[in-house]
Amino acid sequence: MFIEITDKWNDKLLQFSEPQKDIYFSESYVKLATGKNETPLCIVCTEGGNIMLLPFLRSEFKDFFDFETPYGYGGPISNSSDKEWNEKALKEIVNYFTSQNYLAGFLRFHPLLNNSELCRNTFTVIDDRKTIAIDTSVTEEEIWMNQISSKNRNMIRKAEKNGLTFERDNEFRYIDEFKNLYNSTMSRLDADDFYFFDDEYYKKFIETFTGKGFLGCIKKDNEIISAALFMYENTWGHYHLAGSNREYSSLGANNLLLWKVACEMHKEGVKEFHLGGGTNGDEENSLFKFKHSFSSNEKQFSIGKIVFNKDAYEDICSEWAKNNPEKAEKYKHHLLKYRY
Repeated sequence: MFIEITDKWNDKLLQFSEPQKDIYFSESYVKLATGKNETPLCIVCTEGGNIMLLPFLRSEFKDFFDFETPYGYGGPISNSSDKEWNEKALKEIVNYFTSQNYLAGFLRFHPLLNNSELCRNTFTVIDDRKTIAIDTSVTEEEIWMNQISSKNRNMIRKAEKNGLTFERDNEFRYIDEFKNLYNSTMSRLDADDFYFFDDEYYKKFIETFTGKGFLGCIKKDNEIISAALFMYENTWGHYHLAGSNREYSSLGANNLLLWKVACEMHKEGVKEFHLGGGTNGDEENSLFKFKHSFSSNEKQFSIGKIVFNKDAYEDICSEWAKNNPEKAEKYKHHLLKYRY
């Protein structure tokens, strides 16, 4: 087996079939999601025609490195169905990280690829929450009648009766209006800083996803009242960031938006349009129930944790907790808590 950590891996992705990979694993997406003091990298394990790769964002802490997968979904992917080879490759990857002075790693697995199953014998895998995907491989009529709940269909009809209209903005002309909507929505929800993005992020998003992404907008009287960023490539489509004007929440704007975008994804040849999950793992969560009204096609979102150097990790976390007592309780379940 040959293992390397590299900042170039798109050529390796060419050796995967379309259903074995997704846009989240591309160099361009990982670079887009790179934050301050992070380096976009990928660990690659090859043997013969078999390839396993894991893109990640590396940070430095004291004398160590650590990593996490970018915002969204990630984890390892393999072009091989040989379970024994995949287990062996993962163990070699863990050994390599350990030898390169990595302290710990945090993964957000990909619900559509179900790649958490690759890792259950190697990482600590936690099944976090269910997510929803609309099957867009079928006709629009089949999506409407067989997946969208009757109550949701009524809300979509209500939105149209209220004069709401959908516009697909391929050129991102309304990006400034979207940013205002998104930021006000995140502030209203008291979201963590992690969920706010600077102007450079949106600029890079447009550069990266023009031609394979768009801004979906719902308008009333020519005012954008709900909007979201979407991206797609081949098999999979994704609901990325969303914002809406709370004053119009009763009009069904978000219902109309996702229905129209599901139709757009179908036209693009996308097989599954992933909506994500709720704000927590509770199946009574209002956001999850809203998404569930578009499809009963549930996926499992899981996270993964691994500590490569237990002694150093425990020392660092103990010192951090001692120096940050007000944060110790809040972040106690976070693997990379010492970053806060």
